[in-house]
Amino acid sequence: MLVKTNAIVLNALKYGDKKLIVNFYTEQLGRVTSVVKIPQTQRSRLPKQLFQPLTLLAMEIDYRPRQQMQKISDAQLLAPWQSLCFEPAKIAVGIFLAEILAYATRTEQSDFRLYGFVETSLQWLDLATEGTANFHIAFLVMLTKYLGWDIQHADNAWQFGEIIGMDYGNMAAFPLSRRERQALLELLMRYYRQNIPSFPEPKSLQIMRQIFD
Repeated sequence: MLVKTNAIVLNALKYGDKKLIVNFYTEQLGRVTSVVKIPQTQRSRLPKQLFQPLTLLAMEIDYRPRQQMQKISDAQLLAPWQSLCFEPAKIAVGIFLAEILAYATRTEQSDFRLYGFVETSLQWLDLATEGTANFHIAFLVMLTKYLGWDIQHADNAWQFGEIIGMDYGNMAAFPLSRRERQALLELLMRYYRQNIPSFPEPKSLQIMRQIFD
Protein backbone atom coordinates (compact mmCIF):
# COMPACT_ATOMS: atom_id res chain seq x y z
CA MET A 1 0.00 0.00 0.00
CA LEU A 2 1.11 3.56 -0.64
CA VAL A 3 1.84 5.53 2.53
CA LYS A 4 2.52 9.27 2.61
CA THR A 5 4.65 10.31 5.54
CA ASN A 6 7.18 12.82 6.78
CA ALA A 7 10.58 11.29 7.44
CA ILE A 8 14.00 12.04 8.88
CA VAL A 9 17.06 10.57 7.16
CA LEU A 10 19.25 8.80 9.72
CA ASN A 11 22.06 7.56 7.50
CA ALA A 12 22.90 6.37 4.02
CA LEU A 13 25.40 3.64 3.21
CA LYS A 14 26.79 3.04 -0.24
CA TYR A 15 25.72 -0.31 -1.68
CA GLY A 16 27.74 -1.24 -4.74
CA ASP A 17 28.46 1.46 -7.28
CA LYS A 18 24.95 2.65 -8.01
CA LYS A 19 22.85 2.25 -4.86
CA LEU A 20 22.42 3.52 -1.31
CA ILE A 21 20.91 1.74 1.66
CA VAL A 22 19.05 4.51 3.50
CA ASN A 23 17.59 4.33 6.98
CA PHE A 24 14.72 6.66 7.86
CA TYR A 25 12.66 7.39 10.92
CA THR A 26 9.18 8.12 9.63
CA GLU A 27 6.10 9.65 11.20
CA GLN A 28 3.60 7.05 9.94
CA LEU A 29 5.65 3.85 9.86
CA GLY A 30 8.45 4.24 12.36
CA ARG A 31 11.80 2.86 11.24
CA VAL A 32 12.07 2.20 7.50
CA THR A 33 14.99 1.00 5.36
CA SER A 34 15.15 1.39 1.59
CA VAL A 35 17.53 0.79 -1.30
CA VAL A 36 17.83 3.92 -3.44
CA LYS A 37 19.49 4.09 -6.84
CA ILE A 38 22.18 6.75 -7.08
CA PRO A 39 21.02 9.09 -9.84
CA GLN A 40 23.21 9.51 -12.90
CA THR A 41 21.75 12.89 -13.87
CA GLN A 42 20.98 16.13 -12.06
CA ARG A 43 17.32 15.87 -13.06
CA SER A 44 16.67 12.65 -11.19
CA ARG A 45 13.40 12.38 -9.27
CA LEU A 46 15.36 11.22 -6.20
CA PRO A 47 18.64 13.18 -6.14
CA LYS A 48 21.38 11.92 -3.84
CA GLN A 49 21.32 15.18 -1.84
CA LEU A 50 17.94 14.21 -0.39
CA PHE A 51 19.53 11.41 1.61
CA GLN A 52 21.99 13.35 3.74
CA PRO A 53 21.65 12.62 7.50
CA LEU A 54 18.85 14.57 9.24
CA THR A 55 17.25 15.79 6.02
CA LEU A 56 13.50 16.24 6.52
CA LEU A 57 11.48 14.69 3.71
CA ALA A 58 7.90 14.30 2.59
CA MET A 59 7.83 10.75 1.23
CA GLU A 60 5.55 8.28 -0.47
CA ILE A 61 6.44 4.67 0.33
CA ASP A 62 5.13 1.53 -1.34
CA TYR A 63 4.95 -0.21 2.00
CA ARG A 64 5.07 -4.01 2.24
CA PRO A 65 5.05 -5.09 5.93
CA ARG A 66 6.82 -8.39 5.30
CA GLN A 67 9.66 -6.89 3.28
CA GLN A 68 12.87 -5.73 4.90
CA MET A 69 13.56 -3.11 2.23
CA GLN A 70 10.78 -0.73 1.27
CA LYS A 71 10.39 1.05 -2.06
CA ILE A 72 10.28 4.84 -2.16
CA SER A 73 7.79 6.02 -4.75
CA ASP A 74 8.51 9.72 -4.21
CA ALA A 75 10.50 12.00 -1.91
CA GLN A 76 10.53 15.77 -1.63
CA LEU A 77 12.51 18.11 0.60
CA LEU A 78 10.14 19.08 3.40
CA ALA A 79 12.07 22.02 4.85
CA PRO A 80 15.63 23.10 3.95
CA TRP A 81 17.92 23.77 6.90
CA GLN A 82 19.05 27.34 7.47
CA SER A 83 22.14 26.65 9.60
CA LEU A 84 22.18 22.99 10.70
CA CYS A 85 24.24 21.93 7.67
CA PHE A 86 26.48 25.00 7.52
CA GLU A 87 27.72 25.95 11.01
CA PRO A 88 30.57 23.67 12.20
CA ALA A 89 29.30 23.25 15.76
CA LYS A 90 25.79 22.42 14.58
CA ILE A 91 27.13 20.03 11.96
CA ALA A 92 29.00 18.13 14.69
CA VAL A 93 25.90 18.00 16.90
CA GLY A 94 23.80 16.88 13.93
CA ILE A 95 26.17 14.01 13.11
CA PHE A 96 26.06 12.92 16.75
CA LEU A 97 22.26 13.10 16.97
CA ALA A 98 21.85 11.16 13.70
CA GLU A 99 24.10 8.41 15.03
CA ILE A 100 22.26 8.24 18.37
CA LEU A 101 18.87 8.11 16.64
CA ALA A 102 20.05 5.42 14.21
CA TYR A 103 20.75 3.13 17.19
CA ALA A 104 17.89 4.26 19.45
CA THR A 105 15.13 3.78 16.86
CA ARG A 106 16.22 0.45 15.36
CA THR A 107 13.13 -1.36 16.64
CA GLU A 108 10.73 1.57 16.84
CA GLN A 109 7.29 1.32 15.31
CA SER A 110 5.13 4.33 14.48
CA ASP A 111 5.19 6.79 17.39
CA PHE A 112 3.86 10.25 16.60
CA ARG A 113 5.11 11.72 19.87
CA LEU A 114 8.67 10.48 19.35
CA TYR A 115 8.75 11.60 15.74
CA GLY A 116 7.32 15.00 16.64
CA PHE A 117 9.91 15.47 19.39
CA VAL A 118 12.82 14.69 17.07
CA GLU A 119 11.57 16.87 14.21
CA THR A 120 10.78 19.80 16.52
CA SER A 121 14.19 19.46 18.22
CA LEU A 122 16.04 19.64 14.91
CA GLN A 123 14.03 22.67 13.85
CA TRP A 124 14.77 24.35 17.18
CA LEU A 125 18.52 23.78 16.80
CA ASP A 126 18.46 25.00 13.21
CA LEU A 127 16.88 28.33 14.18
CA ALA A 128 18.82 28.89 17.41
CA THR A 129 21.43 31.65 17.26
CA GLU A 130 23.09 31.28 20.67
CA GLY A 131 23.07 29.33 23.92
CA THR A 132 23.20 25.88 22.34
CA ALA A 133 26.25 24.42 24.10
CA ASN A 134 24.01 22.16 26.22
CA PHE A 135 21.65 21.21 23.41
CA HIS A 136 22.93 17.64 23.00
CA ILE A 137 22.68 17.06 26.76
CA ALA A 138 19.10 18.34 26.87
CA PHE A 139 18.20 16.29 23.80
CA LEU A 140 19.53 13.04 25.31
CA VAL A 141 17.75 13.70 28.61
CA MET A 142 14.39 14.46 26.99
CA LEU A 143 14.68 11.64 24.43
CA THR A 144 14.60 9.05 27.23
CA LYS A 145 10.97 9.99 27.99
CA TYR A 146 9.91 9.24 24.41
CA LEU A 147 11.84 5.96 24.31
CA GLY A 148 9.92 4.71 27.32
CA TRP A 149 12.62 4.72 29.99
CA ASP A 150 12.44 8.16 31.58
CA ILE A 151 15.74 9.09 33.17
CA GLN A 152 13.90 10.53 36.19
CA HIS A 153 13.06 6.96 37.21
CA ALA A 154 16.56 5.54 36.74
CA ASP A 155 18.17 3.77 39.70
CA ASN A 156 21.08 6.20 39.47
CA ALA A 157 18.96 9.29 38.78
CA TRP A 158 20.70 11.15 41.59
CA GLN A 159 23.95 11.09 39.58
CA PHE A 160 22.40 13.30 36.91
CA GLY A 161 21.55 16.04 39.39
CA GLU A 162 19.54 19.00 38.15
CA ILE A 163 19.97 18.21 34.45
CA ILE A 164 17.05 15.79 34.80
CA GLY A 165 14.88 18.90 34.43
CA MET A 166 16.87 20.37 31.54
CA ASP A 167 15.04 21.36 28.37
CA TYR A 168 15.60 23.76 25.48
CA GLY A 169 13.97 26.61 27.35
CA ASN A 170 16.21 26.46 30.41
CA MET A 171 19.40 24.77 29.22
CA ALA A 172 21.29 28.06 28.90
CA ALA A 173 20.83 28.53 32.65
CA PHE A 174 23.11 25.53 33.33
CA PRO A 175 26.67 26.97 33.38
CA LEU A 176 28.43 23.67 32.78
CA SER A 177 32.18 23.60 32.33
CA ARG A 178 33.74 21.57 29.55
CA ARG A 179 34.72 18.89 32.07
CA GLU A 180 31.22 18.74 33.57
CA ARG A 181 29.64 18.52 30.13
CA GLN A 182 31.97 15.66 29.15
CA ALA A 183 31.23 13.81 32.41
CA LEU A 184 27.48 14.15 31.89
CA LEU A 185 27.78 12.98 28.30
CA GLU A 186 29.70 9.88 29.42
CA LEU A 187 27.07 9.21 32.10
CA LEU A 188 24.26 9.54 29.58
CA MET A 189 25.99 7.20 27.15
CA ARG A 190 26.31 4.58 29.89
CA TYR A 191 22.60 4.98 30.63
CA TYR A 192 21.72 4.51 26.95
CA ARG A 193 23.90 1.39 26.80
CA GLN A 194 22.02 -0.04 29.78
CA ASN A 195 18.69 0.39 28.00
CA ILE A 196 19.48 -0.35 24.34
CA PRO A 197 20.85 -3.81 23.49
CA SER A 198 24.18 -3.72 21.64
CA PHE A 199 24.34 0.06 21.83
CA PRO A 200 27.95 0.89 20.78
CA GLU A 201 30.04 3.93 21.53
CA PRO A 202 29.08 6.43 18.83
CA LYS A 203 31.90 7.17 16.41
CA SER A 204 31.07 10.87 16.66
CA LEU A 205 31.40 10.90 20.45
CA GLN A 206 35.05 11.96 20.35
CA ILE A 207 34.10 15.07 18.40
CA MET A 208 31.45 15.91 20.99
CA ARG A 209 34.00 15.54 23.76
CA GLN A 210 36.12 18.26 22.19
CA ILE A 211 33.85 20.76 20.53
CA PHE A 212 32.12 22.64 23.38
CA ASP A 213 34.06 24.66 25.94
